[in-house]
Amino acid sequence: MAKPESKTEFFYNEKGLIAIGSPVKLQILNLLREEPKSFDEIVKFTAKAKSTISVHLNNLRSCELVEESFDPRDRRRKIYSFTSRYMGCSQEPFIEHYRSLLEKAPACRNDRFCFAEILLHALYFGFEAYGIDNAPVVKTIGNDLGRSISPIFESETFEELLKEIGDFLEFQGKCCVNLLVDLPGLQIEDDFKASSMPVTGQPFCTLREGIIEGILREKLKKEYRVTETECYGSGHEHCLFKITI
Repeated sequence: MAKPESKTEFFYNEKGLIAIGSPVKLQILNLLREEPKSFDEIVKFTAKAKSTISVHLNNLRSCELVEESFDPRDRRRKIYSFTSRYMGCSQEPFIEHYRSLLEKAPACRNDRFCFAEILLHALYFGFEAYGIDNAPVVKTIGNDLGRSISPIFESETFEELLKEIGDFLEFQGKCCVNLLVDLPGLQIEDDFKASSMPVTGQPFCTLREGIIEGILREKLKKEYRVTETECYGSGHEHCLFKITI
C-alpha cells in the first residue's frame, strides 16, 4: 500500500468532521481502514519509534478515530481498529473540468433534466476545482439516500431487485439501463452525459454508486459493494456498475 503524500484527509464520527494532516497519523489510519492491526504491526509499517507511534495512537483514540482492545489470545497484545468514516481529502486544485461544465450550462436553459445534471456535476467538479476530493462523502450520502428509499422496492431476490433498481433509475434519470446478470451489474446509457460531460479519465458517478449500494444493502441485508468501472468520464459510451459482495 502506498504511503500518503503530504495532504489533509477528512474523517467523520459522532464528534463531527475531523481533519488530519500528520503524515504518520494518516499512515496509521489508512492502514487500519484495511483491517485491525496490532501495535507492533503498526510500528513495522510506519518504520517509526514505538514511543512516536504510541503518542499518535493516543491522540487518534482521544479523537475517537480508532479504538484499542486486547487480543483475546494474548492479553499483552493490543489491537487497534478504525472506528470512523473516511470522507475525502485535499488535492491539487483542477479547474478545467469545472470551467468546461459552466460553459455548457447556458445550453440547458430549456431542458430541466439537462440543468439538473449540470447542478449535480457542478458540485462534483466544483469541489475538484477548489482542491477537495469529495468522492467518499458523496458515496456515503448516496448510501444514505439508497437506504432511505429502499422501502419503495418490493423484490426480495438479488436479480429481481437489480431489475427493479434499473427501472427506477430509468424513470428518474432519463436514461437507458441494461441488466447484466453474468457480471453482475448495471449498464447505463445517458445521452446527456455522452454529449455534455468532460472526459476526465476516471469515473465520476459516485452518487449513483452509493444509491445502488444502499438499496441492495438495506433490502438484502448483505455487504454489497458497487463500483463504477466504466464511465462517460473515462471515455466510454456508457456507465458500468459492477456489483460484488
